[in-house]
Amino acid sequence: MSYSLNKEQIRDYNKNGYVIIEDVIDQKFLKELNLATEVMIKDAKLIKKSNEQFDLGLNHSYSNPSVRRIKQPQNYSEVFKKLLFYPSIIEKVISLIGNNFRLHNGKMNLKSPSAGDLVDWHQDWAFYPHSNDDVLAVGIMLDDMTLNNGTVLFIPESHKGEVYDHHHNGYFAGAIDIEKNKIDIRNAREIVGKAGTITIHHARLLHASKPNLSKLNRRFLLWEFAANDAWPLMGINNYEDFNNKIISGDAINRPRLTKVPVRMPLPAALNQGSIFENQKAVTKNKKDL
Repeated sequence: MSYSLNKEQIRDYNKNGYVIIEDVIDQKFLKELNLATEVMIKDAKLIKKSNEQFDLGLNHSYSNPSVRRIKQPQNYSEVFKKLLFYPSIIEKVISLIGNNFRLHNGKMNLKSPSAGDLVDWHQDWAFYPHSNDDVLAVGIMLDDMTLNNGTVLFIPESHKGEVYDHHHNGYFAGAIDIEKNKIDIRNAREIVGKAGTITIHHARLLHASKPNLSKLNRRFLLWEFAANDAWPLMGINNYEDFNNKIISGDAINRPRLTKVPVRMPLPAALNQGSIFENQKAVTKNKKDL
């Protein structure tokens, strides 16, 4: 059985910068993933401030855990490690960037009713520019994504344009001033879907997400993948660890250089820890998406 994307889906991705595929994760496995998530949330009750695993909301407490993000869930759960190598996802990524790719980053944005912050307009590429842009993110809906619980917003074809300035007052802030850059967000597509649906979006695509205004969870996991010959321009700390993140194919020590627009995320964000912290420096766009 082939799990590859078909020609129409590949064409849509190349044209629009994203594609949506329903029923990728089976229901039994979804239950396992959500149970594993609940176990990690219980662990978060025991801490009082954000750490290398959890990004916590301001109202976090033992009795009312408020977890905005679980970082690198594959490092803390065998179930999520299994998801990282899920064949139906792997073959779809191969359809877009080839057989050689690695994990750049893994994270789950929980967007619960207690910690359902919006995420302002940005391009992932601004956070981690590479030597070429065979870089994308696979989003996995662990819950239904509805119009009320924090939809993701994509601007079609925005991956073909410039990389916008994500700085504020001279420091990287992880968000774009849409008014200053004259970005028309009226064309933004609001993404909804049933649990088990996945999205794949290009690293240069403009996107955001709305706040969770419902009483329902909206857990959305993201695997950020890069071709093995796409090297992060910010450098690597450990070559062995770098290669240990390979999901498919072989190690490549000759970066492929292409003409791609780049702005470095420097000087570094004043508020470190996650995109939620980075974007604290920007308030202009927070009123409405």
